Amino acid sequence: MRYKLATILLFILYNSYNLHAQNGKIIKKEKLILSKSTLTKIQRADSNMISALKKVEFYSITYLSDSLKIKGFIAKPIREGNFPCIISNRGGTGNFGEWNEIGVGFFLGKLASWGYVVAASQYRGNSGSEGKEEIGGSDVNDVLNLIPTLNEIENADTSRIGIEGASRGGMMTYLALKKTCTFKAAVVLAGAANSFTALKNRPEFEKHVYAKYIPNYNDNKEKELKKRSAVFWANKMCKTTPILIMHGSSDWRVQATESLELVSNLYKYKHPVRFILFEGADHGIREFRDEFFSQTKSFFDYYLRDLNDLPNMKLHGR
Repeated sequence: MRYKLATILLFILYNSYNLHAQNGKIIKKEKLILSKSTLTKIQRADSNMISALKKVEFYSITYLSDSLKIKGFIAKPIREGNFPCIISNRGGTGNFGEWNEIGVGFFLGKLASWGYVVAASQYRGNSGSEGKEEIGGSDVNDVLNLIPTLNEIENADTSRIGIEGASRGGMMTYLALKKTCTFKAAVVLAGAANSFTALKNRPEFEKHVYAKYIPNYNDNKEKELKKRSAVFWANKMCKTTPILIMHGSSDWRVQATESLELVSNLYKYKHPVRFILFEGADHGIREFRDEFFSQTKSFFDYYLRDLNDLPNMKLHGR
């Protein structure tokens, strides 16, 4: 009897280890050619992007995360060399905010055109991905498992990996920084940082988002919301990852007070953080989009590409 139990235990452990070892493995990869209609829309948004996209290639991928088959995308420069990497986290829930061809071409293409290998996930439960979305629960593993995915991408320098995200993707970025010190730099746009504040400002979230996606929400409301609110665990995010946080002061989807509260806590814990509040800007900072991209590129180039030293966060000077 003991022998049988030991055998069963070893079998379970072996399979658990094997599944874990497969995390990030690409099981399907197809080249993505942007359609003419997509290129036309991108040109209308940014005429300079078309020439830049000629030097970028895109792939749709399916990779493993906790034994689930997850959909995602890769964007990378078309030239020789080893390039630093960025994991990009989408916002929204369900089909709202999912990566589509325009988003992949414009946003992932923009990052790749700067000389970065970019990986992005649709998250579990979305766009053909297996599993169930939990907006900051086990689906955070779909972000973290892109780290080993990058090992399979030619020209990807996995000693230099950064991370970025907007809105819900900002929350996923904060959660990732809580779990690993892998990332050399992080950039967040209008990141969700306090689920209680979000619920107060947008009460419809209770039914249509939180209760719909968060497991056991009604039984563990306070616990689950705190787990997804970086303002309560700012001290637990990796201090060797500098963060650039940007927010529009006229953002109604995720109000700027969430970022202001988080930045205050990060400052208290001497976390290297830069904060930019764009006056009168909306959720996507569309009124200052060029400056937003410029700040993002400058931050990643400084800390991720060039691996400059972290700032001195102690009070100093004359």
